Amino acid sequence: MTMQIRLAELEQMRTLLERHSAVAVIGPPGMGGDEMLAALEAEAEGPVIRVPIGQAEDARPYSGLEIIFSALRALEPTSFGSVLLDSRLRQDSGENMAAALTIADEVTSLIAGLVLEHPTLAIVPDADVMDRPSQLVLGHLLRRIAGSRLRFAVSTGELNPSSLLAGMPSIELKRVSERRMADLADRLTGGRTAAGVAATAVRTASGRPAALCGIIERLPRNQLEGDQALDLPLRVEPNAEDMVKTAMNGLSEGAEELLDLMSLAPLSPRPVVLGASQDSWEWFSELESRGVVERDGTFSRCSEELIRAIRYGQSTADARLSGHMLLAQHCEGLYPELHHWHRSFFEATDDTPLTLFDDACHLVQEGMVWAGIEFAERALGLGPDAEGTSTLLNDLAEALLDRGQITFALRYLDHASRSGSVKEMLRARALRIWAEFLTHQSVPLRLRNQWSSSEIAEAPMEVAQLQLVLGLCHALRRETAEAQELLETACSLGAHFDRRSRELSRFLGILLDCGRGLRESAIAAFQRLDATGEVDPISLLLLSRGLMMTEEYDSALATLDCLDDGGGRGEAWDIQSLYVRAEIAIRRGDIGLAIALIDKCASAGDSEQMIRRDRLLLLRCWRLLAQGRASDAEVVESELTAHAMASQNRSLLAELNALQGNYLLRVGLPAEAVRHLHRCEELASNELNPNIIRYEPDLIEALLATGRREHAGMLVQVFHGKVERAPSRWAELALERSRFLLLPAEGRLEAMGRLLGSWRPEDSQFEKGVTLLVMARKLAESGADAAAAERSRLAAGIFREVGSDHLAAAARLESVDAPEQPARSSLLDLLTPDEREVVGLVREGLKNREIAGQIFVSLRTVELRLTSVYRKLDVSSRTELIARLTRGSELPAA
Repeated sequence: MTMQIRLAELEQMRTLLERHSAVAVIGPPGMGGDEMLAALEAEAEGPVIRVPIGQAEDARPYSGLEIIFSALRALEPTSFGSVLLDSRLRQDSGENMAAALTIADEVTSLIAGLVLEHPTLAIVPDADVMDRPSQLVLGHLLRRIAGSRLRFAVSTGELNPSSLLAGMPSIELKRVSERRMADLADRLTGGRTAAGVAATAVRTASGRPAALCGIIERLPRNQLEGDQALDLPLRVEPNAEDMVKTAMNGLSEGAEELLDLMSLAPLSPRPVVLGASQDSWEWFSELESRGVVERDGTFSRCSEELIRAIRYGQSTADARLSGHMLLAQHCEGLYPELHHWHRSFFEATDDTPLTLFDDACHLVQEGMVWAGIEFAERALGLGPDAEGTSTLLNDLAEALLDRGQITFALRYLDHASRSGSVKEMLRARALRIWAEFLTHQSVPLRLRNQWSSSEIAEAPMEVAQLQLVLGLCHALRRETAEAQELLETACSLGAHFDRRSRELSRFLGILLDCGRGLRESAIAAFQRLDATGEVDPISLLLLSRGLMMTEEYDSALATLDCLDDGGGRGEAWDIQSLYVRAEIAIRRGDIGLAIALIDKCASAGDSEQMIRRDRLLLLRCWRLLAQGRASDAEVVESELTAHAMASQNRSLLAELNALQGNYLLRVGLPAEAVRHLHRCEELASNELNPNIIRYEPDLIEALLATGRREHAGMLVQVFHGKVERAPSRWAELALERSRFLLLPAEGRLEAMGRLLGSWRPEDSQFEKGVTLLVMARKLAESGADAAAAERSRLAAGIFREVGSDHLAAAARLESVDAPEQPARSSLLDLLTPDEREVVGLVREGLKNREIAGQIFVSLRTVELRLTSVYRKLDVSSRTELIARLTRGSELPAA
């Protein structure tokens, strides 16, 4: 079954065998190397010879080579039964390198001279445990036998560059990612694994597929399916010690005893387990230098859960009990959580489960997530039905959600939902909806049955909180009508709000207001942040999104700073904060920063369960298209489409089509762009705020480029109406650009100057670059090629400055590809391109200030360029300049 996770590596082994006649798979036990050799053996078409190398084959020189010869005698008894060669192997001490190499050359020639009827595979597992002379000969052979019909497949542990076996064709097996290991666990159990169980097994296996198989096989069914608490550390297979032998071999007796003591708990306070003993500190340094243990503040833990599980399983029950008693005594008064943990193994009471649950929640909030989970499993095992458990389980689930540990949050919500308390059942229901939204961005269908009249009567505050959470999920999917209805329903129970419900209802209302273009409530809430004290992270996130939508970008970033500085709010909030920062950079036109933030988002979201996968996929798609990597974006686009369809998220599909349409328009494919932008228009038909998805200007430009002027004109009117209802600075500039496109050629220059002259320093430079590029294309259509080329160059400079190298290259290409100008007069050849452009505008009758606005330079620059022209052409005024040019060759027709 582990082969399912090593299919790519297996294919590489086949290729190397075919090409070089030899391949080595490198990696410690448990990585799947043995299974890969078995797969090669099973699929071999010719004879297969397995060489039985044992752990003690380094007893004397060439003993390993003798075993290889013994196995190969089945092929050629005479050659590999040579009395002379056997005698030389027994007589050579292996210490003389020249003699060993002579033997290696002889063996290589012997193998090369074999005449075999069929390709034959020789499998040599654990080749690195052979004696050194045998390794030298084998390595020498495998580096040189390409083309032989006798092929060798070898497995070894980790090799360093100086190893005698190094340099042969090889594949190194790395530890498998948690996500792929989780997929393997799901396949191993046929999808029957309960939430959290697979994640625990994956963590224990520490990246080793074979270890995961052994752990899954030993899990009792009731634990596998979530009916019973997990016994941690999990049990591992008997030979699992071989998988960590590199780290464990040669440990001193004291280091082993210290490791056994540390294996009794998920965390070990160093002052407690080491004390003042110099020997203990030396043992700890020995373990730390080998990577067996690691520090976490004042605590330490086993660096690999597999090592801890192995040592724990090898300890006797009496040794564990005495260790717990010793550590409980030393932790008392200093480390209460660890005191409670160790004491639970020899003096548990009815209150112990509640104490451990409370400790678990505190540990998770402090960032020690796995320790908290182990405390919770211990508490479940001691008393899953203790009174008050459901409240603590909900607290723990909420803390885990903040930390992005959704799988385990769902595990404990399952237990909490079995409570007889209506209030706790409703709270668990609301937390589950939020957890599933963070993972899948799905919202249960029309939720009239999510609460009953009896529940409203018995637990009105919890019902209101449930309604607010549902409204929140709809609002984050931009389903404004549903969110507004749920907010109003919840507010009808406002008399029962606690502080958190009151705060959530207020900030949810602010987000909905901002979605309609109303920024006053968001600005007021931001100004009161310092005075209000502690604000829940969800409220800060909603406020930052609202401020972003109303273009209050600095305030939005300051709000995110409050969210990030909240002191351990958790990974889920950190990731969502990063998403909003990336979106702000995009809206501001800071393309370079946006790409860097999205790369960071992708790294942060590379976990077993992504937080807000919809935003991450959309941002990744934007980044690839912004970099001109459309073919790479296709995979992400398909994934995003499937995700949007599965979660029935129309708004997400609309945003994707807007991105695709924008990219196609910018690369000169307006007809294809229209198709995507029309699809966006259909999906976003209920979105009245043009500043949300921002597709209308692109659609207008694409329609005009395809000759649909009347349709574009109608859309400009619709766009104008939306801007009046939900004004924004971006929308105002985009509307003016759209109007400019509809103007006749004779009115464009003046409108162009007005539009660019209205640009403020705080406005998006990227949007200015887009506007210049649009103007350049229109000028080129009317034959003003020089002016068009200048606008393209200016646009390219802006794109390069904001980090959009792809658009900068496209704009430069347009400038270079502009039609060549007819030959100019010898007088004009004396001038630079910038000076010729000024002269051309002078001849059109423009004043210096008008020329400055036309070519986007200062008035002083125009005056300097004209002074230079006067000097070069020996004139002193505009009139003399025009007369001088008239006597010579005329400027080419525009």
